[in-house]
Parts: sequence; structure tokens; C-alpha cells
Amino acid sequence: MRIFLRSIFFALALFLLSPHSGISQLLDEPEEAKHRQRELERLARLFKSSQSGSSSGQNMDVTYYGLKIKVQLDVPRIVGSVRIEGTTTVDNVTSVSLDLQSFLTIDSVLANGTRASILRSSSTFEIPVAVPVKGTKVTFDVFYRGSPAGSGFGSFAEAVQPGTTTPWIWTLSEPYGAPDWWPCKDNPADKADSLDVWITCNGNFKAGSQGKLISVTPDGQGNQTYHWRHRYPISSYLVSLAVTNYAVFSDWFKYSPSDSMEVLNYVLPSDSSLVRAVMAETVPMLGIFSDLFGLYPFVGEKYGHAQFAWAGGMEHQTMTSIGKNSATTGFTEDLIAHELAHQWFGDMITMRTWPDIWLNEGFATYSVALYREQRYGASSYQTYMDNQLFRAKNAVGSIRVTDTSNIGVLFNGNLVYGKGATVLHMLRHVVGDSVFFAALKGYATSPHFMFKNASTGDLQQVFEDSSGQDLDYFFQQWIYGENYPQYQFEWGWVPEGEVSRIRFSLSQVTGTNPSFFTMPVDIRVYGAGTDTTFSVFNDAVSQSWVRSVPFEPDSVSIDPDNWILKTVQGTLVGIDEVGKKGLSFELDQNYPNPFNPSTLIRYAVPRRSRVRIEIIDVLGRLVGILTDHEMEEGRYAVQWRPDGASGVYVYRMTAVPVAHPHEPTVLVRKMIYLK
Repeated sequence: MRIFLRSIFFALALFLLSPHSGISQLLDEPEEAKHRQRELERLARLFKSSQSGSSSGQNMDVTYYGLKIKVQLDVPRIVGSVRIEGTTTVDNVTSVSLDLQSFLTIDSVLANGTRASILRSSSTFEIPVAVPVKGTKVTFDVFYRGSPAGSGFGSFAEAVQPGTTTPWIWTLSEPYGAPDWWPCKDNPADKADSLDVWITCNGNFKAGSQGKLISVTPDGQGNQTYHWRHRYPISSYLVSLAVTNYAVFSDWFKYSPSDSMEVLNYVLPSDSSLVRAVMAETVPMLGIFSDLFGLYPFVGEKYGHAQFAWAGGMEHQTMTSIGKNSATTGFTEDLIAHELAHQWFGDMITMRTWPDIWLNEGFATYSVALYREQRYGASSYQTYMDNQLFRAKNAVGSIRVTDTSNIGVLFNGNLVYGKGATVLHMLRHVVGDSVFFAALKGYATSPHFMFKNASTGDLQQVFEDSSGQDLDYFFQQWIYGENYPQYQFEWGWVPEGEVSRIRFSLSQVTGTNPSFFTMPVDIRVYGAGTDTTFSVFNDAVSQSWVRSVPFEPDSVSIDPDNWILKTVQGTLVGIDEVGKKGLSFELDQNYPNPFNPSTLIRYAVPRRSRVRIEIIDVLGRLVGILTDHEMEEGRYAVQWRPDGASGVYVYRMTAVPVAHPHEPTVLVRKMIYLK
């Protein structure tokens, strides 16, 4: 799922507005209190279930859902029934618990064809059934009706098309909203083997859902029923419907010389011409992702899009729900790629429990970078990943989410999306391209995970098996730990015959979890018209290495290709005595200038001094401190890689001689950063 800021506001509006009329009214205070209480009860239950990896129906494995739903514009909004088939997973089952919110009325339940009494709570209902032997097939038919509520990101939402009075209904159940509108076992780890959805609506409307459209049947009373059939495993939160007077057009993905798959698009009539060109990009995306991850997993049915009123997307299986950026712009190419990638990572392979949601969202976010790389080249990949690295620096907490009751944390863009993608970017460099892409495809095509579930531990095992490396250090610090390394780097060199001997020192500041980051680090040394790169394995808080180069070095860069989530402050030390003669306090013009992504600032200190170099923006705000400590006589250099906006910056050096603290020197220069 891709979340935009406007989407968050829309979701909050759905949370605060009543769904019980065509134009939502503000809830009165008693109803609002009830709504909040229901949500608190739901979140408490889901938090408990997410920690245990289970929710309702623990003693039954669901094998089939048959959902029949009639969408009405007056109250009750929906009338429906669900057939739920499954097999018992333990002996001596006496009852099965399923999920449905109490604001929906259950009219009756059949257990194996016999009418059954049920016991209801605020979010579940229990069906008595006597099954003594594990592995016995059970069938439940649940008949229900009512006005669905919208929790989380919407669940079941009603709107009108912009500038019209035409109704528009859609669902978005992730993470916990499926029981807001249909009875099910709401646990991502229990996938039904197959699904049928029948949607009855006004005859002027079209209704989209999962799988293949089998039939459209009129009832002679102005309505028609759409029957969608899906014959792949599916989690409950990936079941959807979308209903309005959609315009329909198709593209085709030719995945072999003799076979094609329909790419079916349901969009608002007013937007059909606006979005058609970008929607056509889905076809080359399918080819690129099929090459990277294995053939599109639901190729026997379809892929498609159904427009909804969210400025984002949701990866409903085989039919993504997708929204526009604004009233005047269409769907973005990155959004289409993100949601398509979810069909492999999220839909075909689903995280086993919600704390591992990064296996869905981090993978889909990183897949956009891979698409850009394959379609537009390495620079497009790097531009996209530089943005994700920037977002990741603002992440708080561990990527494996510990509080799954907080939807804002569960789908935090900086943490789960940005840092999740960054982890895969770093892992690629750690194991190397050939191993990375082989492991990625092996993960996506493994019979252990295809159409099933996976955990972070499963992914780690796949990459360890493929690389032959022990990657526990990597996963422990980046998935279960927090923060990122803040490197302090010093280097110096001395001539030694025809080569220059360089000493590198690297130290880092992080936090407590982990106390430091173990990583392979690239160090690039530059000379006149040449450079060379060393890779060192940094596995201590402070560490040094000595290397030789066949030229005179003038600068050094740490992780020059930006593979590591980090900050770097560096200085040049150890110039020989001849180089120190005639020194004065100096602050050179940065080079290059203008610059992107980094620049080098050189300066000189004629005697032992306390030196502080600050970066200040045009509004006079302190942006960063590059160095602030006592330094011996010598020439130095420090690198700056900004995180902020383009523009003019001031860099200021304040040097206070230790022997004469009342005689400070202040030097100032300007530089230009261009993104």
C-alpha cells in the first residue's frame, strides 16, 4: 500500500465521519463515544492477536470464501451472505470463532447445513460445532446486513464522484478492516485457497473484485450481479469491491509467444483520457518485474486497477485500488509500480504477522527503484534511493514494528517504507548484485513461500543460503535495531617511495540498540585525474586501516555511492612538516561549488586551536556542525553531504588558539547546493 499525506487526512475524516448517510454527518457525542470505544476494543484485540500471530478461528484453517453482497444506497447499505469452508486443525473442536463487527447484524448462521445459535462480542462471533477429529471439513453460511463503518484507512467507504451526484463505493480493509463489512477469519497467515465474490448493484454501475469476471446477470428489477472468481490463495484483507459507473479499458501483457493476460482498468468516466497513457505503463512493468521476481503470480486470471477516492493505492489481489494525486493530475508511474510489486510481495508472499509488514511495504518501495533502474538507468535508481535514504534518517523505532495497534506506526512512511527499502538497498551491496538478484528471485519463486506467508527470519535464511554469509549481524542491527551510524572519519598520508601510504580511522556514534553498526564500507581515494576504492569491514566502534595508492591523494570519500544509511564527518590529518611551513588560519572555497551531492571544505590551522565549522542557511539557522574539537597545527579537509533543500549556505570557521583563547579567528564563505 502506498500512503500519501492527503490520504491520511481522508482516512482520518472517514474515522470521524458517520457512514450512515449519503453525505456523512458529524457523529453526535454519544455515537462518537461508542465509535471510539469500538475502535479501542478492536485495537486492543488486534494488538494481542498480532503478538501471538493469531486472531480468531485458531482451530480452523480456512480453505474457501464465497461472498455474496448486495450494495444498497439506502439503509441498510449492504445485505450479504458468506460461505466459509475450512478444516479443523486440532481434535475435539467444540466451537469456531470468526470476525465481524457488532454494528453489522447477523440474521442467521448455518453450521454444516444446520441452523446454529451464536455468541457475539464486539468484534467476533462464536459458532458451536462438535468435531472430534482434526482435519474434518466444516462449512458455515453466515447471513448478515447493516451499515458498515469505516475504520483504519476506510474499510468500507461511500463517496460521490467529483462534480456529480453519482455514488461511489469502495473498500480498503488493510490492516484490520475486513470485519467492518464482511464475516471472515481476519488473520493474514490463514489464506483461503480460493474465493468467489458476487456483487449485486444498480444496473448502471460496474463492480470490480478479485480474479476473473465470470458473468454479469441482470435481475429484471434494474440491478445486476457481477460474479468474480479467484482461484489463488488470498488473505482476508486483500478482498475488495469497487462500485460506480466506471469507464472500462484494457491493455494486454504478452508473457509468452502464444499467451496474453488482460490488464483491466476501471476508472471514472471523467478521468479515462487523463490516466490512460500512464496506466499503459503497467505492461512494461509486468515484464520487468516478471524478469526480476518470476512470472506475475496470478497470470491465469488478470491484473487490473479500480479507481477509488484515495490519493494513494492499495494492493488488492489482482485488482489494485488506485487514486489520483489531485483533481487535475493522474496516477503516478511510481505508485502504479509500487502496487504492482505488491502482487509478488504482500499478496503472493504475505507477511506472517503484522510486525513484519516491512516485508510487504519495504519490498514494494524498493521495487520501484528496481523498476526505474531497469527502465531508465542507474541514475534514476540512485535518485529514487537517495530520497528513501533521506526519509529513513527520520525513522523512529525498529523496522519490525512492536506496537501493531498503532496504525500510524504500522504504516509509517519513514520507517516501514523508506527504511525498509533502504535495508534492501544496503543488503544488495553487502552480498553483491549477482547473489542479491538470485536470492530475491529465489525467495519469490520458492515453493516454501509462494502463495503462503513469510517472516523476517525466513528472508534472512534465504539470503544466507544464497550468499554463504552469516548475515545475522545485518538483520539484527537494521531490522530489530534502531537509528543508523554517524561516522567520524580521519585520514592522512605520507609519501613512501613511488606510492603514498594512507591511514584511515573510522569511529561511530549510534545509540544503545545497536551500540555500533557492523558494515562493509567503501573508501574512495582521489588524486589528480584518478581514484581507487577500498572496501573495509567495519566491525568495531573505532577502527583503523592502512593502504597504499600509486598517486598523491588529495581527498577521500566514505561510501561514495551512498549504499549505507549514515552521516559522515571527516578530517584530513598527518601532513608532513614541510607542508606545515608558513601556515595561517585559512578557510578555502569549497570544491566543487556549486555541488551535488557532496562538497569538500579545506582549512588550515597554524597552531593548536579549538576549531568549530558550522553550516548556516540563508535564514541564519544552524544546519550542521562539521567539526568542533581541538586540532594540532596542519592542513585539514572535511566533507559535507547535505540532507536539506537546494540553496545558498554559509560555512563559518571559528578557531580559538589554546595558548591565546582571547584571540579567536572567524572566517566565513558561501557555497551553493543544487539538487
